Amino acid sequence: MLFMANQTICQNIDQPKTIGESITFNSQVLETEREIQVYLPENYDNALTKYPVLYVLDGQRYFLNGIAFQHNLTWQQIVPNFIIVGIVTDSQKRRSLLYDESTLFIQFLEKELIPKIDSDYRTLEERIYFGWEMAAGLGVEIMADVPSLFNGYLLASPTFISEDRLDNVNKMMEGNPEQNLKIYASLGVVEGWAVASMSSLDSIIKRSPHKNIEWKYNFSENENHYTTPLTTINEGLKFFFSDYGPLRFYTLKEFNDFGGINALREHYNIRGDRYQIAGDVHDDTKHYLLIQSYRENNFEMFNQLVIGFGGKAFIKEYYNRASWFNRFATFFLSNNELADALEIFEVGILKFPDSSILNNGMGNYYKANGELNNAKKWYKKAIKIAETNNEPELSEYKKNLESIKN
Repeated sequence: MLFMANQTICQNIDQPKTIGESITFNSQVLETEREIQVYLPENYDNALTKYPVLYVLDGQRYFLNGIAFQHNLTWQQIVPNFIIVGIVTDSQKRRSLLYDESTLFIQFLEKELIPKIDSDYRTLEERIYFGWEMAAGLGVEIMADVPSLFNGYLLASPTFISEDRLDNVNKMMEGNPEQNLKIYASLGVVEGWAVASMSSLDSIIKRSPHKNIEWKYNFSENENHYTTPLTTINEGLKFFFSDYGPLRFYTLKEFNDFGGINALREHYNIRGDRYQIAGDVHDDTKHYLLIQSYRENNFEMFNQLVIGFGGKAFIKEYYNRASWFNRFATFFLSNNELADALEIFEVGILKFPDSSILNNGMGNYYKANGELNNAKKWYKKAIKIAETNNEPELSEYKKNLESIKN
């Protein structure tokens, strides 16, 4: 993934607004200049879309990881596109900035950097904080002291979780926090120096649960101090954006328990409001449900879903394989819905005129409708295509034709 990100940068070196840019930020709070890296999603300049923002501390190390995981996760629409802001830190001053003078650094984020990013770029009020080691410990402090600053925290191998920081988290959790927070933290079992403090943090958050605060702690036997950032960014982004990807139900009972089509529409309307995108049910979710009802041989549900998802127009536009059209048309045919079966067969043949399986399906339709001459015509077409392409279904098509002749 890092190789991919580097390739992207090399290939687009003349497009700084697309691949990212490094800017110098003069901070009055910190009384020094700060180097800030900004990566904008592809096509940022060609739309009016607003985006969530991922703030990556130690940008000199992890800025590219943010880009790589964004490319990887947006490819299958697991997460939305988002802006990435890398904050470069000086290793010589890191402890001072992130711990000894953490109050100043938080003021820098709250009063200067975040307002500037929100002013200069099209941002949603969806901000995610990523930090490793001391920067993750700082994230714990921000979460407790200024919970409204970020909506999500991705904390890799947190250190310097002091008693004061734990006390402030405890006060926040025992209070009535209004902010919606998602917090993903990871630590390797081998990181013995941080196990006790993370165990305390885990206990505090679990002791006073809130519906609006989601906490996930990955205490891993497979990670160490230098690999947790990769796990944390990848898994943490999926956790934070868990409502973004298309819903999938593996049984119709699961779908009905969820609330059926009304709850499905409500979910996608809420998702649309959060990300300022269309509130339509995701096409992949429609596909998963149609397939599940087909697999469970629940024609009543299948027919309801076809109607609820826009009729045959969805099937026509979404599917790009002849076998899907044959499957659905045959399902209608086997349930004696001849008109619906014909419509899907005809749409499929318009898209795939040389599909033997659809030509054979048309033969099945006309046979079921009692139009045997038409059935023969379509069976012969299917046989000719199958012979030309040496298809294994040839013998089946010949049997269908013979069944009419006899």
